[in-house]
Amino acid sequence: MKDFLLRRAQKPHGRAQRWLALLGSGILFWMIVPAFLLWFSGWLTIWGHLPTLPPFGWPLWLGAVLMLVGFLLDLWVIYYQHTQGEGSPSPLVPTQHLVQEGPFAYTRNAMYMGTLTIYTGLALVVGSVAMLLLVALGALLVHAYVVLVEERELEARFGDEYREYKRRVPRWLPLRGRHG
Repeated sequence: MKDFLLRRAQKPHGRAQRWLALLGSGILFWMIVPAFLLWFSGWLTIWGHLPTLPPFGWPLWLGAVLMLVGFLLDLWVIYYQHTQGEGSPSPLVPTQHLVQEGPFAYTRNAMYMGTLTIYTGLALVVGSVAMLLLVALGALLVHAYVVLVEERELEARFGDEYREYKRRVPRWLPLRGRHG
């Protein structure tokens, strides 16, 4: 997988390719994956007799806020990856430069953070405990992918620049300062 990603990164990508990658990624991660999560979590809830959250009140409001925050974070990421990185969030059209500004000054995995925040918010909005469990499982799978594949590929592509960035900026939650 790492070799495939490295080959994709070595190819220059034009503006049209970057926009197509954004469109495809947007359809996949903002429409298809949420639709699947809704369907599968509904099935799990019914057949697994899982509980649900109250349909109104704090889960609805917190979920709506999380969805908005996650969506805005994703847009912020896309802006920086497109303008500074000359690429996209898609591994098929990766950035040509290591982006360390904007959301990437706080977390190395801002796109995953934004998208997982959207999915968590959606689970709260629809009151689905099953979806919360699926999102948690998805987060574990994403973590494994980041550690086992993506970080190795970025280190192979960007070398010492990425190692220094990795030392300064946390993988997930920006709980420490930018330089510490």
